[in-house]
Amino acid sequence: MYQALYRQYRPKTFKEVLGQEHITTTLKNQIQKGNIGHAYLFSGTKGTGKTSVAKIFSRAVNCLNPTDGNPCNECEICKGILDESIMDIIEMDAASNRGIDDIRELRDKVIYPPARAKHKIYIIDEAHMLTNQAFNALLKTLEEPPEHLIFILATTEMEKLPQTILSRCQRFDFKRITSKDIVANMKNICSELKVPVENKALNIIARNSDGAMRDALSLLDQCISYKEGELTYEDVLSILGIANTDLLFTMVDNIKNKNLEDILFKIDEIIQEGKDINKFIKDLIFHFRNLLIAKTSKDPIDIMDMDEETVSMYIEQSKDISLDFILRSLDMLNKSEEQAKWATQPRIILEMATIKLVNLEERISLEERVKKLEMIINSGEVTLARPTEAKVVKKGEKAKQQIEKPEKSKEEIEPVQIIDDGKELSFENIKNQWQKVLKIKKDKKINIYALLVEGKLISFINNNLRIGYKDGFGFHRDAINKPNNKEFVEKTVSSYFNKNIDIDFIMEDEQAIENIEKTEEKEDTIQEVIDFFGKDIVEIK
Repeated sequence: MYQALYRQYRPKTFKEVLGQEHITTTLKNQIQKGNIGHAYLFSGTKGTGKTSVAKIFSRAVNCLNPTDGNPCNECEICKGILDESIMDIIEMDAASNRGIDDIRELRDKVIYPPARAKHKIYIIDEAHMLTNQAFNALLKTLEEPPEHLIFILATTEMEKLPQTILSRCQRFDFKRITSKDIVANMKNICSELKVPVENKALNIIARNSDGAMRDALSLLDQCISYKEGELTYEDVLSILGIANTDLLFTMVDNIKNKNLEDILFKIDEIIQEGKDINKFIKDLIFHFRNLLIAKTSKDPIDIMDMDEETVSMYIEQSKDISLDFILRSLDMLNKSEEQAKWATQPRIILEMATIKLVNLEERISLEERVKKLEMIINSGEVTLARPTEAKVVKKGEKAKQQIEKPEKSKEEIEPVQIIDDGKELSFENIKNQWQKVLKIKKDKKINIYALLVEGKLISFINNNLRIGYKDGFGFHRDAINKPNNKEFVEKTVSSYFNKNIDIDFIMEDEQAIENIEKTEEKEDTIQEVIDFFGKDIVEIK
């Protein structure tokens, strides 16, 4: 009967375990010195060797002829554990046996000594799946187990385990296995199986295994079954539905060069070939991630974990792309990936994303131009040639202009002394004259006019004028609220109406909240009057 590669090539000694030397060395030392604990917790992502190490450990502590802490795999105990004829090593899936009754049954059995081995060992896989009641039932046994008993808990979600369990276990964190180690292991296996394979093909398998050796061997098993003879890079791309690296480079070039039609044809080609849209979006995200590393890292080859030739291609492409563009592209594609997961038509999500990417550079350029214009306005480098025309003065010319043509005097840009004419000023009158007031501001300071014109007259009470801004215009409100700008507006308005007028610039939602509070206050006052005089005497108008 055929056995899957990940089972066929499961490590049988600590030395064969890849990428977990910090764990295997500690366990070997414990076995050699006889300092064996009673409870261990193995945590880490899937396929990193937790169960394999647990099985090796269970043989090593029971082996009749251990060598440097490793099991010999030849004695009757090792062979019995390997062929599962010795029942003293119990593997338990917590996902299927997660209830309190299952743990009570386990607790009742652990008191019996092992039949043949020195230690009875319980390997509890996916331990985080146990219920709280089950954990509570296990606590006492974990804390004071019989001398012959060892617990090994394995989990991919260590944070879900109660602190009471964690404190009773020796904890070992398994790392993701590097692509370099995964490729080396697969190369040895292919050599043993006499299967010729391109190194580039193994790299792409390793990249898609996400640091899990088991996943890598499962993918390799699938690819080897595809055809007789050499396993090529193109074979792997076809089997796994992954986008060709050259296609991704071409796609990004087309985005940069705004070749939208070519991009849409490529997307159609991808779909016709039966590739997974969601997978392609992930590949595109990974490509932009590599561009980010190539753009920002001094030594990207170690971080990107790929061959020098491919890294050089990323470095070359990143030279013509701004860091801001890469970051925004990643943000946009990540959102598209989330949308595509639940979309009935993920193709449309991909097409929308690429169209946005094509136009992203123009958007960035426009935002930069607006920022520069705001900086120029705020720096005071704008003077008015005519009432309707602004002239930008370069920094180098400013001093020269001041010598040749003096600045406008303070009286010319600020209102004259304000004399109260004693007449009553109504809110209605202010509203009727407001466009004329704005015209004066436009003639004197166009930047102030641009901020003020977005506001709306709200109220005028006790010589206090309120101007409100809608949601989304907070920038305008904050800018005009600056002391110099606010003083200029107040003096201009006061001068025009011959009144000392204070102005408050607020957001319209603040006014709405205040109105509600005033209404509630008014209602409370009315109720107090009714309570005092009686509702038969009080008449509300």
